[in-house]
Amino acid sequence: MIMTVLAGFAGGLAGTLWGGIVSSAWLARDPAARALGWLPDTATRVLVTAALYGTCGAAAGFLFWLGWGLPAFTVGTSWHLVGFAYGALLWVSAALPGLLLLGLRLPALRTVCVVMAAEALVGTTAVGLLCAFVWHRAA
Repeated sequence: MIMTVLAGFAGGLAGTLWGGIVSSAWLARDPAARALGWLPDTATRVLVTAALYGTCGAAAGFLFWLGWGLPAFTVGTSWHLVGFAYGALLWVSAALPGLLLLGLRLPALRTVCVVMAAEALVGTTAVGLLCAFVWHRAA
């Protein structure tokens, strides 16, 4: 259990890394985001983001451990596929609905929602792959 939680935490930190490198640069070039008050990352904001992504990743790792059905799916299936499937399930169930609704209700935020959806997809995919890898290695 500890290893899947730690793998989830590490996968969540991948979302922080993506956000600091790719999302920040993408949003810095978007005039609509700047008009809405987008601010560059500060050390405090990066630390809070890392804590948030890490905590959510650890929770997803715990959920992976609790959900014995998905790990049992690994019998005869590559851990890569299980990881991508779990990451996609996390993204579709957690990040996508809120971002889609926000983009639909506030058209000025559509570009920001696309950037955040990509960032969340990277984070959830990393969580899924790392949790599946740890489960596969332990089996």
